Amino acid sequence: MTKKLEDTTLTLFFTGGVTLKTWAQVGNLDREVEIYKRLSNHLKRINFVAYGGKQDKIYSNRIGAIKLLPIKWYKRQPLTILHLLLKHHPEIRDTDIFKTNQIPGSEIPVWIKKHFGKKLITRCGYLYSYFVRKKATAKKEIENAVRLEKEAFTAADLGVVTSKWQKDIIIKDYNINREKIKVIPNYVLTDVFKPYLVSSKDFDLIYVGRSGEQKNLKNLFKALHCLKSKNKKVSLLMIGGSSRDRELRDITIQHNLDVTFKDNVPNFKLPLFLNRAKVFILPSNHEGHPKALIEAMSCGLPCIGCDVTGVNEVIDHMETGYLCNTNYESIAEAIDSVLFDELLHRHMGKNAREYVLSNYSLDKIFKMEMEALREVVGG
Repeated sequence: MTKKLEDTTLTLFFTGGVTLKTWAQVGNLDREVEIYKRLSNHLKRINFVAYGGKQDKIYSNRIGAIKLLPIKWYKRQPLTILHLLLKHHPEIRDTDIFKTNQIPGSEIPVWIKKHFGKKLITRCGYLYSYFVRKKATAKKEIENAVRLEKEAFTAADLGVVTSKWQKDIIIKDYNINREKIKVIPNYVLTDVFKPYLVSSKDFDLIYVGRSGEQKNLKNLFKALHCLKSKNKKVSLLMIGGSSRDRELRDITIQHNLDVTFKDNVPNFKLPLFLNRAKVFILPSNHEGHPKALIEAMSCGLPCIGCDVTGVNEVIDHMETGYLCNTNYESIAEAIDSVLFDELLHRHMGKNAREYVLSNYSLDKIFKMEMEALREVVGG
């Protein structure tokens, strides 16, 4: 007999070692929880397995009716599993579907599925093996990432990824049935991330996110310096982990760039800052399915991104945004082309907003999530 969704319990496992506190500190807690709050109205119960122990209980009032199952994360997988079962065995036993949030940490729900005979949705927001290959130098590290990812998708009753290019890789590399992998993109709260009427723009550019080689921010700063040398001084607002990058701050001082650094902002307050800028920029060397980009697009901002995996699937050049190469000369040219063209601003900003409404609204993604759950429950 097929079980009804209203009688189904779903347990989400956080990324290995990640806590509710982590989500809160980077400003993402409310955004990440929103879809599960909505799903909880249609399921018997939703549980969160987070790895902050008792400290995570401080944030339990922000997750609505979702039940928090806080435990500690141990480097040795068996200890984490043992802690989970000792603390929350009744909730694990009564779960119908386990779900991963990312591939790191997926070994825990995979083990539990095998021993409890439950359903498993392996979900990832970014393709772990792809990102490890991009940054790893040790062959063993790459092999471990591929093994972990393969085991997670092979064990799954359903795999969920955020973009088609990720689906194609999983099917090819791990010989997974195409019907077992669904594309469910990241969502945007389009009633929060929307265009605001502002009297003036305080910044020419805005970037939201962390730093690191993947984000290619040194070339962005070189591009700003290049434009300044041509008497085109461009102001930039940096929000998030990138604001703590000492090297970027030193470059700003060395070349007297007009850059404002601001630490993490709660997700629901980001639109206030996005709407104060003329153009959003994401100069990354590669991405998964970048939330910051689609949130900026939802605010009607003209967006510049590099023509790389994960970005060029979202931006249609000169229509929903502007694509350039990853070198600083191309980034500088893109900024110059977009920033000072008001007609292009309006054209791309309007199209970007409409594209997000059509493809990434919470209502649309919620329906896709419900369909995935029905498929697993009925399978």
